[in-house]
Amino acid sequence: MADLDLTQLAKASKLFEALDAEGRKELLSRAGRQSFAAGHVLCREGDSGDVLYVLAKGEARVTVDDLGAEKEVGQLGPGQFFGEQAMLSGSRRQATVTALSAIDVVAFPRAVVDAVLAKNPAARAVLATVGLQRSEVSMQKLME
Repeated sequence: MADLDLTQLAKASKLFEALDAEGRKELLSRAGRQSFAAGHVLCREGDSGDVLYVLAKGEARVTVDDLGAEKEVGQLGPGQFFGEQAMLSGSRRQATVTALSAIDVVAFPRAVVDAVLAKNPAARAVLATVGLQRSEVSMQKLME
C-alpha cells in the first residue's frame, strides 16, 4: 500500500471505517503526526501506554519477549493501528514496535480517543476485536 495522507488514512484503516464522519473528523483534527527513522522503537513491551498509533507511511516490526529472546509476531504497514490494547485497558504494552523503515505515524492521545469512542461504540468494538485477534496470533507464534 502506498503512503497515506490523513484523508486516505481515514479510508484505509479499520478503526476509521467504524467511525461516523463526525468521529473521523474529530479524531483526525486532534491527532499529531510524527516521523521516525528506521530502527526507532515506538513502544516497548511492558511500558505503560496512553497513545494509539496509526501507521501512515513505512513499515514496522512487532516483537515480544519469548523467555529472554526477541520473537517477531507481526509486521505493520500503512493504515494499520497499534497500541490500542494498552491505551483502552490501561494495561502495559503487550509488544515492542520498531520501525523497519523511515515511518510516519499519526498519534492519538487517550483523552481524544476516549471522547470519540464514547460517541462511536462500533469503533470501540473494532479496537477490542483487533486487539483480541492480535493477542491470539501472538500466542500462536510464541508456541511455534
